[in-house]
Amino acid sequence: MPGQRSWSRLLFSASLLASGPAQAFTYEVLFEDTIGRDAVVFGRTPGFQALAKIVLLDGQVDTSGTNTITYDRVLINYAKYMQQFAVGGNASVRFSLPALVNYAKQEGEQVPREVTEATWVETKPKFEFVYATQNALDIILGIDGYYVGGHEAKTESAFFNATNKFDSAATSYGHLAVVKHGGNFDGGFYFKSAAEKKRNVTKSTDIDESSFVAEDRIYDPATIAIFMRSNLSFGKVFGEFAAVEASGGGNRTDRGATVKEDYFRVQVAGFFPLAGNLGLESSLIYKSLSYADNRNITMDTIPMLGLQIKLNVNMGIPVFAGIIGVSGSDGQSIPEFNAKYKLFGFGGIAGIQSNF
Repeated sequence: MPGQRSWSRLLFSASLLASGPAQAFTYEVLFEDTIGRDAVVFGRTPGFQALAKIVLLDGQVDTSGTNTITYDRVLINYAKYMQQFAVGGNASVRFSLPALVNYAKQEGEQVPREVTEATWVETKPKFEFVYATQNALDIILGIDGYYVGGHEAKTESAFFNATNKFDSAATSYGHLAVVKHGGNFDGGFYFKSAAEKKRNVTKSTDIDESSFVAEDRIYDPATIAIFMRSNLSFGKVFGEFAAVEASGGGNRTDRGATVKEDYFRVQVAGFFPLAGNLGLESSLIYKSLSYADNRNITMDTIPMLGLQIKLNVNMGIPVFAGIIGVSGSDGQSIPEFNAKYKLFGFGGIAGIQSNF
């Protein structure tokens, strides 16, 4: 029979903890502002943009083998400020500061209930230099950072209380984007390098007042993408296909295998003028499954689809507001379990921008 310390470790390894991100800005279908979209939409025109989003994600895991239901809910508060300046006649610099404040809660339906809660902050500052050549080619060099604040994930139940205390961590990487402008069609590609950082997690429980330190890794995977924008008679259309190397790093199993697999992300967006100073913008984003096997599935690794619809109004300075919807589902089949993962989310967006 395991001793008290062994039981403590088993409790930690068996539970689903709202521990924070294993990958930067995990619910990608919420974020339409990729490197490619910023490059082709904003170009090198001076101006600024400020926006805010709030999204509630409601996830549920139904496990038929044990007849259990677990609720996985996340409240995401997102804000971003971007400023662009001209530097000479053929160049500009662009700085953006997006930030997330996340609150996550996981709760079992069965009694005695086990509830895990955590709140954490993420930010990904970005600095870009945009150079326009004489043959309508934009070359963009960027430096990116990623920071996750320290936080605690606390689990409470009728039998024990446990805490996972995560250290803060920061890392940096770079990206390159190239855009070719050609009349009514613009196209290009970008490459973003990977970044990984280890951090300590101090795990403790009141069962035997024990604690130990484990290792966690934050990871922003390498990405390569192609994108385009076309001017049509009824508006503008943007498209992007991105291949993400999630298996290149991050947390691993006891056998050394990565818990995530490579996946792809597709975005299609439209910009349509309406009557007067009104305009309609819609963005549809799909992300494929990204878990390596069904023993490491989590809510953010299932396939999901995000839809964002915004109404733009030009009142001297263009402002916008809109709604966001998210949906995802996936099944898990192993001999002991047969689980169904479902995710639904909704939220809103509002902001202001000038001169773009």
